[in-house]
Formats: sequence, C-alpha cells, structure tokens
Amino acid sequence: MLAEIGAYLAAKSIGTVGTDIFLGLMPDQPDNCIALFEYAGSPPDLHWNGEYPGLQVRVRDKSYAAARAKIGEVMGQLHGLHEQMLSGTRYLLIKARGSPEVLKRDANNRVELFVNFEVMKERD
Repeated sequence: MLAEIGAYLAAKSIGTVGTDIFLGLMPDQPDNCIALFEYAGSPPDLHWNGEYPGLQVRVRDKSYAAARAKIGEVMGQLHGLHEQMLSGTRYLLIKARGSPEVLKRDANNRVELFVNFEVMKERD
C-alpha cells in the first residue's frame, strides 16, 4: 500500500519517492519531507476480498506554514479518493479521519504534522 500511495503522490507532483517521500520511515534528512506509515485499521471483510488498513501521513518542515501547506496538498489528493486503480490494486475509498495536527517539534526545531486516513481496498 505504501509504495502505491507514494507513487500516486509523486505522480501528482507532491514529491519524489526516496528523495522527499519516504515509506515506513522518516529519516533525519532532508529537513522537509513526507513519510507514509501503515497502521492497524479495521478487520478484513468476511464477505468480500476487502480490507481496511490505516494510513498515517507525516510531514516535517522547518516552517510550520510550509508543513501545513504540504500536508494540505496531501489531503487534497488523498481525502475522498475513490475507485482508483493504483499499481493494480483497487482502492474503493481513502478518507481522512480528521484534520492535520501537530505531532511534535524535534531537537532541530522542525515541526511534524500528521493526519490519519481510513483506506478501503481490495486485498492482493
């Protein structure tokens, strides 16, 4: 899922996977980046080949305003995304669970914002 969503965001000019979009980690550098993480969502469906994983998007930047703008761009691309095939996987719906919020400021005074998404997709 992370590779598919990372590639989708890259195709929408949000960033570049491996340069400023990272999958499953947030490295110390660069200062300004996006990280995608999976987390437990709802249990898989028993009556069709569907699953409901959770997706967390974190954005880090030296500037709060820039971080807020970038996570807003990500939300604009993902919230409400429906009936999309991403790398051969059918995504029925991706929707934000709430608004972006501050996670922390790190030791280098960079701000991290995050937003969680519910995902509905067909199992591989």
